[in-house]
Amino acid sequence: MPEFSPLSIARMLWKHRLMVLIVAIVGSLLSVVVVHQLPSIYRSEALILVDSQKIPERYVSPTGETDVAERLASISQEILSTTRLQKIIDDFGLYRDDRKKLVQEETIERMRKDITITLENGAGQGRTTAFHVGYQGRNPTLVTEVASRLANLFIEEDLQTRARQAEGTADFIDSQLNEAKKTLDDLEAKVSKYKLAHNGDLPEQETALNGTLARLQIELQGNQDAISRAQQNKTVLQGTIDMAEAAVGTSHSRRSSANPFEVSTNSNQVPEGDSKFLQSQYDALSKLYQPTYPRMVALKHEIDKQKLVEDSERARIENLKTQMTLADREIQQRNSERERILSSIERYQARIEQLPVREQETAALTRDYEMSKSNYKSLLDKKLAAGMATSMEKRQQGQRFTMLDPPRVPERPISPKIPQFIGIGCAISLALALAFPIAMETKKNTILGEWELPEGVAVLGRVPHIKPGASSFSEPSKKKWAVISTVALLGTCLAGFYFYWGLR
Repeated sequence: MPEFSPLSIARMLWKHRLMVLIVAIVGSLLSVVVVHQLPSIYRSEALILVDSQKIPERYVSPTGETDVAERLASISQEILSTTRLQKIIDDFGLYRDDRKKLVQEETIERMRKDITITLENGAGQGRTTAFHVGYQGRNPTLVTEVASRLANLFIEEDLQTRARQAEGTADFIDSQLNEAKKTLDDLEAKVSKYKLAHNGDLPEQETALNGTLARLQIELQGNQDAISRAQQNKTVLQGTIDMAEAAVGTSHSRRSSANPFEVSTNSNQVPEGDSKFLQSQYDALSKLYQPTYPRMVALKHEIDKQKLVEDSERARIENLKTQMTLADREIQQRNSERERILSSIERYQARIEQLPVREQETAALTRDYEMSKSNYKSLLDKKLAAGMATSMEKRQQGQRFTMLDPPRVPERPISPKIPQFIGIGCAISLALALAFPIAMETKKNTILGEWELPEGVAVLGRVPHIKPGASSFSEPSKKKWAVISTVALLGTCLAGFYFYWGLR
């Protein structure tokens, strides 16, 4: 395309230099006028400091969200809600003209765009230490009031949110604590009931059971030894009784076989024997002699002596029989005690054999009980911590938002940026001024110079410029109408641009 060569473009611009100059100047002037007619937009901002918790966290842990960015995001959703923003619009009478043409949702959305929230991170800390809340509009005083209202809303909402979180956390933990206490009481009752039902064969009583079993075995051994001694004593007593009874029976049989009258004539001899035999002798002699007879007196003395001996022997035998009876009773008692000890040993051995089963059952109960007890203790500690955190929030000793720099009435608008806008307008005007002549010459499809000819084409001659006749449409007329149409098109574009920003 030879018409877009540098020389061709230069020739095009040179041919229409007047139109390029006029369009560029007029467009620049219109840009200046339009930019200065644009409404001024002011912005007012409040700097809110994230004040750290006054009480060290190792003493009181906060219950609310500690991450400022997340907390600020949730608070922003509350404040930028339709209800809150509509109340601010009604209170300050914002967007009066727009509310006549736009629906409520569009007005609310426009206000959201006019509100700015900018976070500031501390140097080297990586966390948010402050943030800006701003609002922009055409009235600087009204903008300041709205920004102040928004900043106060952020501070109040933060305090209320943290207080609600603390109270909600405390209430939730309290309800969980009541449920945990109820569960703990039920499990404790089950454990107590189980221990009462199986008292004596619980795993923790294994040492006592083994000690009791060892004591019973020692007692059984002592009882067996006592029975052996009693049986030996009984055997000795039985032998002694048998010997004593045999001696008494022998003497009685020997004396009873003798004739009481055989010795009665011998006055110098006192017969020997038991008292009954001697009494029979005395009775026989009493028929022959007087009681004062020496033989009768000696016999009477012997009878009394023999009675004493017999009474002593009988008393001894009765004592031995009594001891025999006591020995039998002791053996019977020892045997009964032995049966009792054996029964106790059997019972305690059965308990020891049941210890593994009881240990498993107790482990299941105590495991749930210990877990519930640990959970209850943990919830109790959390309840105390939540109570302290709630008290800290009510006293405003926790992390909170503080107004560090209140909104000020802006002195300079943030928009429009006049130098940049004017520069852009002049650049657009110049671009349009250069584009029109190039487009016009490109449509003609004419050769503007020898440089557009193909290589090897010889130039035979040059034709001078021929002016058109009076009856034809002259070149100046073409230029005039081109300039007029260009200016009209540029003016239409700038007017549309002006009216658009005027509506904004």
